[in-house]
Amino acid sequence: MLAPEERKATIDAIFALAYGLYTYVNPIPTVTGGLNLVKLLTEDLKDITGGLLSVEPDTVKAVDGIEKHILTKRKKLGL
Repeated sequence: MLAPEERKATIDAIFALAYGLYTYVNPIPTVTGGLNLVKLLTEDLKDITGGLLSVEPDTVKAVDGIEKHILTKRKKLGL
């Protein structure tokens, strides 16, 4: 899921994370001021719902992260 930094889009991103989706947002949302929340959304949530928030400002690195995530999931499925 790609979500620009708007209030509705940020809420959509949170729902996507709850559903276990890899979610990329850019520009970096204001929630990044809370270090514990950032750790939860970018690291810990993967073990809870399977969701993962990517807040990489460099679009090339962001795409690399998305690709890596997709390839990892495909490998687990035997594809």
